[in-house]
Amino acid sequence: MLQAKKALLRWEPHKLHRATFNDPESGVVVDDLLAVAFTGPRSFTGQDSAEFHCHGSPYVAQRILSCLYRTGFRAADPGEFTRRAFLNGKIDLTGAEGIRELVESTSEQQWLVARQLMSGHLRREVDNLRQKLIEAMAFLEARIDFPDEGDTAGVELNDVDRRVDSVRGALAALASTYDSGRVASQGLMVALFGRPNVGKSTLLNTLLGRERAIVSDIAGTTRDYLEERCLINGRLIRLVDMAGIRENTDEIEKIGVDRARAMARDADVILHLIGPETPVEDILPASKWLHENVRGEILSVHTKADIQSAGTDGLWVSCKSGAGIGDLKAKLASLVDHFTGSLREGEAFLATGRQAGAVTRAQTALTAFHNARTAGMFDECLAFELQEAARALTSVIGDVSNDDVLDAVFSSFCVGK
Repeated sequence: MLQAKKALLRWEPHKLHRATFNDPESGVVVDDLLAVAFTGPRSFTGQDSAEFHCHGSPYVAQRILSCLYRTGFRAADPGEFTRRAFLNGKIDLTGAEGIRELVESTSEQQWLVARQLMSGHLRREVDNLRQKLIEAMAFLEARIDFPDEGDTAGVELNDVDRRVDSVRGALAALASTYDSGRVASQGLMVALFGRPNVGKSTLLNTLLGRERAIVSDIAGTTRDYLEERCLINGRLIRLVDMAGIRENTDEIEKIGVDRARAMARDADVILHLIGPETPVEDILPASKWLHENVRGEILSVHTKADIQSAGTDGLWVSCKSGAGIGDLKAKLASLVDHFTGSLREGEAFLATGRQAGAVTRAQTALTAFHNARTAGMFDECLAFELQEAARALTSVIGDVSNDDVLDAVFSSFCVGK
């Protein structure tokens, strides 16, 4: 391995070179390829590295890998290259998340999230707010360390309040972008809700364009929720098929119903499916429960429209004939646009739960600062809360000492990226 590294570094770096790859044991030429050496720190990871551009045959690629493994190389762990780039200061943590988003992007909304994170807009916004908190802390530190000095005795806490209030307002605006950023990044969560045999699994299969869920005339076939992602009119949607809602003594089905209700509470959109066989006395209680317990938008969808006359309320669809499916898809696409329409390339927004959690911790600390300020607490207490807020903001872009946090970020990458 050391010999191979020395050979590569003899080449002019950052330029492609034509080469042959020989099996180190037999000397057989495995492939004619292109190779390029990158010398640190002018590389993606900041370290010395090299790339082989071989022909696309799976056999050729696998044989080259086998030769490399025999000489001491190993496969990269998921996200290892990006993690090394982060640890070597080449990118910040939001930039690393942007790379993951770009690799996984299947829609324009996901691409927008990736571009925003990789371009550093969120990093600059967060760093600016953090700097304002540091300035506020400097005022407090001056009062704490030099209380009797002429230059500091006149420092008013109003100066600190003004800076903190501006950060609180900016954080509230940034936090409000999370739902839009989450939908753009992860997709619109759409829960299929209704009684057994109302057509939830059939509708899931129809929207997916493939047979994913088991469809049966036997009530209660779906015992647990089933989640699948798909593109609908170019928008990323997370469809969740759930157990049918009904009173039942079967313990397993009762667990499925409880999970279905829990998923409905978390969904962005609930499709309340109503079939021709749905008892009228069940529709209003189910609708009442939804309106009292869920945060998402509720759409009434009447299924099996091929065997009943379409009315004027809600959406009427038939998976058998295809009637109304186009209208349902258009409605779901418009709801995605409603969430993501406020997002603009070049503007900062939150896209991951990790980012949103850090901003929430900063807001909590600033609320504690406000309460302590109102209660007339000592400057040391006020400075502590500002320090906590600044630390939370720092964790958005980097300086994360907890390996568990880094593992959570990078383990979701594709292998080796």
